[in-house]
Amino acid sequence: MATQENTGPTLTNFTYFSRQFVKYGSIILVVLMVGRVLINGFVAYWKATHPEPPPPPTVGFGKLPALRFNKKSIEEMPSSYKLETANGSTPDFGDRAKVYFMPKASASLLADQNAKKIASSYDFLFEPEVLGTETYRWTKSKPISSVLEMNIRNLNFKFTTNFLSHPEFLVGAKAPAGIDAVNRLKKFLERPGLLPDDVASASAEVVYLKALGGELAPAASQSDADFIQVDLDRLPIDDVYKMYSPEGYKGSIRAIITGAMTGNDSIVDLEMNHNVVDYHQVHTYPLRSSRSAWQILQAGEGYIANKGKSEQAVIRTITLGYYDDFEEQEYLQPIYIFENEDDGFLGYVSALEPTYIQK
Repeated sequence: MATQENTGPTLTNFTYFSRQFVKYGSIILVVLMVGRVLINGFVAYWKATHPEPPPPPTVGFGKLPALRFNKKSIEEMPSSYKLETANGSTPDFGDRAKVYFMPKASASLLADQNAKKIASSYDFLFEPEVLGTETYRWTKSKPISSVLEMNIRNLNFKFTTNFLSHPEFLVGAKAPAGIDAVNRLKKFLERPGLLPDDVASASAEVVYLKALGGELAPAASQSDADFIQVDLDRLPIDDVYKMYSPEGYKGSIRAIITGAMTGNDSIVDLEMNHNVVDYHQVHTYPLRSSRSAWQILQAGEGYIANKGKSEQAVIRTITLGYYDDFEEQEYLQPIYIFENEDDGFLGYVSALEPTYIQK
């Protein structure tokens, strides 16, 4: 009798191989899942610890003109410098900063008419004296003797009165509170359309003043003050980097206000040196290090806005800001600010790499 051969897989074989497939398939699946988590974690860690370098600064304006820093006499310069920051070193502000284009105001056929309209809104009704091709001067005698000088091209102006000759401003007149004074000034500029957009929502610096011997000096408090001084500047760049002028903390708009009168008549002195910034035309430029800027200041090559009370300048803080010249400039550029609030010292050094500055 012939023996029957088994030529195909048996049920036992099928069951065995199925179990092996499930066993090793499960192991492979777990390994793949864990491996994927580990790989993703490693990739995330690598990217976090080895970020891709940012694109280089755009430097789209080409070489920039050097900032106009007026030369100081030897008497206006400290004899030496000392660094006393919180950590004893200069801070790091990164490798780049923004630079903005500042278009120059152009002459207009309506400049004469526009300037006269602004003057009339402040009750300067008579024909102006023409001081030059761009400068007009108006005068009036009421409510007090006043003079308005305006550049009819860019509408920067200076408004002065003989307020210190009026005793009613000096006896029993309480200076207005800070917020009230700021609102008065903004309304004064807003009425003829002179309040710049980048100033309208900006905060202000205020100082209470007292008249002493025909001059103004800081007062101890509002109750002791005859006047209040208000300084307005454009909003800080990126809500961080403030503006600094050739005269230190003096804003591009500065006014002196009395509490003896109301409305527009309470503004007894006002100077506006505000030039337009085109915030849409912006490029980034490489920064020199703050350590390099500190060395430049020590070498006597920085700009001293305020010498302070001592012959030796002791630097307590170093910050990055922007230089807002009272004269028209082509670009709004960053500067390093060296400061000692206790002593009053304030100095600047251009913050950009000199390679990108015209000689």
